[in-house]
Amino acid sequence: MPFPHRPRRRKSEPELASALVSTVVGKIGGDWRGREQRVFLIYADIGGEFLRKHTRPDSLRDGTLYVRVSSSAIAHHLTLLRGEILQRMAPLLPPGMVTDIRTRVGPLG
Repeated sequence: MPFPHRPRRRKSEPELASALVSTVVGKIGGDWRGREQRVFLIYADIGGEFLRKHTRPDSLRDGTLYVRVSSSAIAHHLTLLRGEILQRMAPLLPPGMVTDIRTRVGPLG
């Protein structure tokens, strides 16, 4: 059964590329990835040189920031700093975006 012929609609003005990009990025989860990357950058800034050297943000799911750490000693250290890091991140992010930090020991790169 052939599809009925629909005439092409003509728009008086061309659509802006920025509008198309925003639509496409939104459909593939780009907004979420952008927010996740923002959290990663804020974590790196707050954590300082030591945490940047020994940890890497891995993912953000349901308000929990998963951080890969180089050793169990670093995981313990980060656990002790968790409250302070969350407190320093809170004013820089939307409410509830990061509510917990969990660690995973493994290779950083």
